[in-house]
Amino acid sequence: MSYSDSRALREASRTYRRAVYSQKTPVKTHRAAWDEAFGSASLPNRMDCREVEAGSVTADYLVPELAIGSRIILYAHGGGFIAGSRKASRNLCASLAHEGACRLLLPEYRLAPEYPFPTALEDLFGAYRYLLREGTAPSDIVFAGDGAGANLAISLIHYAQKYKAPLPGAVAVLSPWVDLACATESFSRRKSQDPLFTRETFTQLATLYTYQDNFANPLVSPIHGDYTLFPRLYVQCGEREILLDDAKALAARVTAAGGEAVLDVRKGMWHLFQAADAITPEAHLAVRDLGTWIRRGSR
Repeated sequence: MSYSDSRALREASRTYRRAVYSQKTPVKTHRAAWDEAFGSASLPNRMDCREVEAGSVTADYLVPELAIGSRIILYAHGGGFIAGSRKASRNLCASLAHEGACRLLLPEYRLAPEYPFPTALEDLFGAYRYLLREGTAPSDIVFAGDGAGANLAISLIHYAQKYKAPLPGAVAVLSPWVDLACATESFSRRKSQDPLFTRETFTQLATLYTYQDNFANPLVSPIHGDYTLFPRLYVQCGEREILLDDAKALAARVTAAGGEAVLDVRKGMWHLFQAADAITPEAHLAVRDLGTWIRRGSR
């Protein structure tokens, strides 16, 4: 990694740190800080963006200049279930759509604590059914997301199975938070490598999303789900983030069930570093590799 690349990542980290949730901060203020940290006024790569009604929610429909075939990503944005938006995730999603040479649907699902579990899942399932009604084959759809959004993308597989809906062709997630009990070694070790997040932050967010006795529910903590028929999976995360063990556990569950899983751990990186892909090659390469996997694996 070059000096300039390291400096860019440090600057991005300082910006993101201002968006970390604290109980001392009102949820409305936290949401505004999240949008400010991750939002962008313009989209890269000559991306076409229009607004559509996808089920019960509004969504961004992103189409890159060189979209190939009928493949589309259904993206669940991160934000700890209580923050995040189309505005905050639009830039990262545009980069992913460009690198994957495919369209992308980014729904504005409803947030906790006003709309706790299972509202976000219901909204995303409605967006998935919208794509199916529009004539998209399930095999051409990729569920994707980051952080809590990655949780929702994984949980959406189990939710679709519950309602006997067809499964998508693949799942691609960034830093998945798959166990809301926060019981892995990454969360419990005395000194964490994560420069942004603590176990306390995640446990606070978890209880804003649902009640503690519900943490073992596979639709809340999808690590407890059945992975027998799970689609092909790509998991990408940073080596230094507190969700590292969640990412490893998810990939292990899929391979143990006989499925295909790629675990891509980026050395020295922290949570959602990919969102800085406009300013640092390290992040750009990670998004490019994820897009390449989507492009090659969805033929």
